[in-house]
Amino acid sequence: MSAVPDDQRPLLSRSPSPSPTSSSKTAYGTDEESNDTVAVGEVSRSVEDDVLPETSTLGRNISWSSAYILVISRVIGSGIFATPGAIVRSVGSVGLSLSLWIVGAIIAACGLAISLEYGSMLPRSGGEKVYLEFTYRRPRFLASTLVAVQAVLLGFTASNCIIFSQYVLFAFDIEGSDLIRKSLAVGLLTAITIIHGCFLKTGIHIQNFLGWIKVGLVVFMIFAGLFVVTFRSHISGHPASNFPTGKDLWKDTDWSWGIISTSLFKVFYSYAGLNNVNNSVSVSALVTACILYVLVNIAYFIVVPLDEIRDSGELIAALFFERSFGPNVGKRILPLAVALSGAGNVMVVTFALARLNQEIARQGFLPFSKILSSNKPFGAPMGGLIVHYIPSLLVITLPPSGDVYSFILEVEGYPGTIYGLAVSIGLLWLRYKRPDLKRPFKAWIVAVILRIALGLALLAAPFFPPRDGKERQGGIWYATYAVVGISIIIFGLLYWYVWTKLIPRWKGYTLEEETSVLEDGTTTYSRPAEPHLVTVRDVSGREHEYTLDGNGFQFHKHVSIEKDFLDDDQIKAQYYPEVEQLLKDVTGATRIFIFDHTIRRQPKDISLADAAETRARLRGPVQRVHIDQSYSASLSRVPHHLPDEAEHLLRGRVEIINVWRPIKTVQRDPLAVADAHSVRDESLVVTELIYPNRRGETYAVRYDGGHRWFYKHGLTPEEVLLIKCFDSKKDGRARRVPHTAFEVEGTEGREGRESIEVRCLVFHEGDTLE
Repeated sequence: MSAVPDDQRPLLSRSPSPSPTSSSKTAYGTDEESNDTVAVGEVSRSVEDDVLPETSTLGRNISWSSAYILVISRVIGSGIFATPGAIVRSVGSVGLSLSLWIVGAIIAACGLAISLEYGSMLPRSGGEKVYLEFTYRRPRFLASTLVAVQAVLLGFTASNCIIFSQYVLFAFDIEGSDLIRKSLAVGLLTAITIIHGCFLKTGIHIQNFLGWIKVGLVVFMIFAGLFVVTFRSHISGHPASNFPTGKDLWKDTDWSWGIISTSLFKVFYSYAGLNNVNNSVSVSALVTACILYVLVNIAYFIVVPLDEIRDSGELIAALFFERSFGPNVGKRILPLAVALSGAGNVMVVTFALARLNQEIARQGFLPFSKILSSNKPFGAPMGGLIVHYIPSLLVITLPPSGDVYSFILEVEGYPGTIYGLAVSIGLLWLRYKRPDLKRPFKAWIVAVILRIALGLALLAAPFFPPRDGKERQGGIWYATYAVVGISIIIFGLLYWYVWTKLIPRWKGYTLEEETSVLEDGTTTYSRPAEPHLVTVRDVSGREHEYTLDGNGFQFHKHVSIEKDFLDDDQIKAQYYPEVEQLLKDVTGATRIFIFDHTIRRQPKDISLADAAETRARLRGPVQRVHIDQSYSASLSRVPHHLPDEAEHLLRGRVEIINVWRPIKTVQRDPLAVADAHSVRDESLVVTELIYPNRRGETYAVRYDGGHRWFYKHGLTPEEVLLIKCFDSKKDGRARRVPHTAFEVEGTEGREGRESIEVRCLVFHEGDTLE
């Protein structure tokens, strides 16, 4: 069997066979695949697969307008309500403040261009995590560990908790002490953690409701800004404008790079979220956000005197509302709307980061991973919520509250700049090292260089002290944010070394990947399963009554030259051509493409298989009702495997057929198939396969008493079962068939089942889709 190059192996590669004195330890769950074959419903986890131009297995189901709303609502958050006052206070002048919002948009555009090129090369979910893992493959696991550590330690929602507390106190005209402000912020964080951890569905309903408040507030802000800019001079009782003119526009400007850099971090925070969709939608959203932010800033400066803005902290929007709409609507209702918007953001981000932390735990990057990745006891990601709660709590309570909001944004921004710099340099490296990668979009070289130069300048910024001393408001040393950010990265390096090098060497084991099922039934590739008693009918003697198009499965007599199925190269050389001809004879297809095969040959005691790779390749029967591919994932196989011919092949009918053959006569754990017409599409549940570098889909199947199940007793190696996993033709014929192994009482002591399944793309180039 040919060896797989080190840089094309899975991120957590299986080690060679351990020596008799060594042992192994699982690092995180996978889909049970070996490096050379792929199991049912699975997708190769080779990092190199990221270069294949595959259509997303999630499908391209969102319209341009829907994607635009999604991105713009993600980008516009608490930043525009809170950061302008802090920026003006830092840089000193309105002119420099407005300039930074425009410069921030230009830099965000450069970062977006880099992301678009990476995204077109590596069409996978995961963003910077995927890009870094692909580019920096050595030392192994390092990029993944650093991203995981940053996600855990810096994945907090403290900033919006603080905005919530400040705007609530302002709305009720309460002069809150440091303790009251922090207590209110911690109370919100705690309440949301409890709601998401104990009342999952209720939490989702609440966050959806608060999300609509946020959208409404953003729309209101747009019109409020337009109203104030256009009609302010006609409102009686107010000065025409507080906006500085002439030299006053740049009066008191602080040109210290250290000050400008921290202000840029706040601007970048307000532009965050543009990478959610890698296409023209992000560009349009960036332009929209830039125009809106400049317009709203001008509105702030027209309505609120500059001295009040400098003293406002994060309450600049509250002052704007109060002066524009009076003491009732402006003083109470609108600030409360901002507070609720912040609470909604906390709920959304908390839930999303809890799921992320749960996946990080499932991948083995956290200690006590089984506990932290479990959904017990309320069917919610309680472990992930706890992991999220602790750093958020510390960030809210430890720094002085007077400057904690700005400090949080800077702490998040500094290590983020390091990763952004790594991605930018990595892009240039890939252009040199891998010119073969297809790049439908290519970032302008000037944009890449500008992003790199700015990244280096921002990293150097802590060495440029402010002109008025070494401390900032709240008594925090001006470079503390950089020290904290660098410390987090150093901690990630130490954690990687201890986890992957020191402890394995000390305890004498090697890291390996293995599928593990948690006590609550969850794994990295499946959902909890429910057992049900059903009738499975034996079709012996009536095999001819069941066909691929009529029922979704078909039994066929076929004798193969290959008997043992022990050598992959021999299987591909001898058995693959037999399967291709068999499918052409049975289906009338014009072309067959075999994309993988799986052998199931599990001993009675899996622990007897002492080699890691042997254990991985000895996969037993899957006793879970499933369909190997979802509809969208099935179609994505064509451009994935045959990119140059995909457009032509997708014009005709496409099938995926699993050719299943016993290696020995089946004595236990036979394979059952359900009549396709007895299973409605409503019973199919998309099951996402989350890997370190990509996302796939299979179908799980909800139980329905109307499902009709069949099998053949004592199936022999001279028979094959053809299982239709997908058919693109929509004329009423069977399009997919669920299947599963099942136990037959009284056969537990018999020889384990051995089988091979070959999955094939079947093309009918002259056939139509309807």
